[in-house]
Amino acid sequence: MNLSNTNGTPPPSSMGSLNASSATDPSSKQVRPKSRTNPSNASRSNASSHTYILFVVTCIFVTMTGNFLHHRIADPHSLHRRSMESFKKVHLEGHNELHKKLQQEKEEKKAEKEKIAAAAAAGGTDAENTKISPIGHDLAGLTCADHGGPSDDLAAEMVYWEDIPSDSKFKSPIGSNNNGKSMKKYLTFEPDGGGFNNIRMSLETIVVMAHAMGRTLVMPPSQNHYLLRKDREKQRTHFSFNDFYHFEQIGFEHAGLEIISMEDFLKAEAMTGNLVLKETGEVVFPPYNRTDWNGEDPKELKEYMRNVTLTPLDWAPGSCLAAFPSDDGLEHFEELNGMMHELKQGKFPSSNDFKGNPVAVDAPPLERLKEAVAGQVKKLCIYDKTMQDARVVHFMCYHKMRVRMLTHFYAFLFFEDWRHDLWSKRFVRDHLRYSDEIQCAAARVVAALRERARKKDPTGNPDGEFDSMHIRRGDFQYKETQITAEEIYKNSKDEMKEGGVVFVATDHQGKPFFKPLAEKYDLVFLKDFQKELEGVNTNYFGMIDQIVASRERVFFGCYQSTFSGFIIRMRAYHAMRDEAQGWENGLLFNTFFYTGEAHKKIYQQYFPLSPPYFTKEFPTAWRGINAGITELESLSSSS
Repeated sequence: MNLSNTNGTPPPSSMGSLNASSATDPSSKQVRPKSRTNPSNASRSNASSHTYILFVVTCIFVTMTGNFLHHRIADPHSLHRRSMESFKKVHLEGHNELHKKLQQEKEEKKAEKEKIAAAAAAGGTDAENTKISPIGHDLAGLTCADHGGPSDDLAAEMVYWEDIPSDSKFKSPIGSNNNGKSMKKYLTFEPDGGGFNNIRMSLETIVVMAHAMGRTLVMPPSQNHYLLRKDREKQRTHFSFNDFYHFEQIGFEHAGLEIISMEDFLKAEAMTGNLVLKETGEVVFPPYNRTDWNGEDPKELKEYMRNVTLTPLDWAPGSCLAAFPSDDGLEHFEELNGMMHELKQGKFPSSNDFKGNPVAVDAPPLERLKEAVAGQVKKLCIYDKTMQDARVVHFMCYHKMRVRMLTHFYAFLFFEDWRHDLWSKRFVRDHLRYSDEIQCAAARVVAALRERARKKDPTGNPDGEFDSMHIRRGDFQYKETQITAEEIYKNSKDEMKEGGVVFVATDHQGKPFFKPLAEKYDLVFLKDFQKELEGVNTNYFGMIDQIVASRERVFFGCYQSTFSGFIIRMRAYHAMRDEAQGWENGLLFNTFFYTGEAHKKIYQQYFPLSPPYFTKEFPTAWRGINAGITELESLSSSS
């Protein structure tokens, strides 16, 4: 550091030497400064220099320390890094043991699969039909010990599904998983591009069709889904359907349904040269010869699959009804066409014919077909020889071509055998339900809600009953449902308990909107249960909302919302299990829509299918579906 005087004057020590020499010169006329030779003044000057040096060093130290602390504490990148470390410590480390256990089970399954494949290659026919045991879960109940609780007693109220052993043995009369034929046949599909409940509806339809056709179901790779991309920096946002449902278990549980991954399918069929271009018959391999598309953009895979498979574009919900006969063979499909022709010859049935007057679930096929097509479709989708002979049938989702399986499975599929029809509805109820992780998270919230309600009124509400609403705002396209909170209160106040606990499932984030309701009820939202939801992927919150909202005393939903629709269907499943008022006829007396009197109480009377089907759930999905179990058991035993 340069310590010289800035005006060029020598330091004090030099000045002292100069003045001393001048004093010995008698001729010198220079006036001697009095203070220059004062030792105390020189000492003070040296002290000032030392102080200045100390000051400069201190400034440098403070500056360096400030920079270090900024980068260590306040820098956004450091903040993000530490928040990620904190998130992993809080939310992920607690699952290490479970993760290790799952990894071990996967390795064991992989080894088992390789063993079976080796046996099959050696000519073992039994090995070809062996199903690999997946990670288990409770078929008839719900156990949450491995998912953060609650106790089995508290979790039990989530359960609406049943374990019916004879149902697991039932095989479709068509295909029957290829009936031992040399060429294995598959059904592949593209998930719907809408919100999760549109995806769910399409998925249910696809799975039931795969069983009905006797085809192996190929599950798409994990990918991003619309509206399931929250906090991608902190948590997983690529999902497969195994993340929401127990698909590995479903395939293992049912003799008539095999389920494999897209990766296994591509290895078995695409990489062995079995997939060819439809137009030329030329063998083509997947883009980049890739078989593992998990987490990748699925666009190129979709284009590839569309080019090497049969894509039945005419199988469009609303324009036809997919009908399946009670026996194999094309002549039986023609019998179904004959039934439709017979209906067209007379007065075509109207949906008004069946309001409050449903056809018996075990009625002859012609009578059931009348209600299924009433006032809507006038042709059948037939699983003809071309489709039956195809190695792979692929169902697209392509909005530009209006190709989309956006419908309820029970509104699009008709089974000549009434036992098959009811089986499909039980299958969806009992097996296409949300995973244990999601169910258990919802059970913790429900338990907390009941405790809150009990504390508010220990004497009058010992069971902790609460009410619920699903209020849809956001991007919802049906403007007639966008009413004010004051109107919602007016339309619901006669059924809701004023001052009581009301759980609100909603996509609306602004609290001011709910103020008129908060003045009348003890409003609570899912975000109020951070403790119960600690460590749960926030992209599951919509599904948790639905389950929680299905367990209340009174429910008000949003008309034309598929989110509300599934809440209502789950409430109907619970009503059957509890034998609630009207359950025999599929009625729901504590389930309403808040959007006005026209639709408010529609579930208090039976109503048939009517388009557009996706806007609500229909009682045919749950009415009488436990009938025919004994008859189906005898059928399964004889097949």
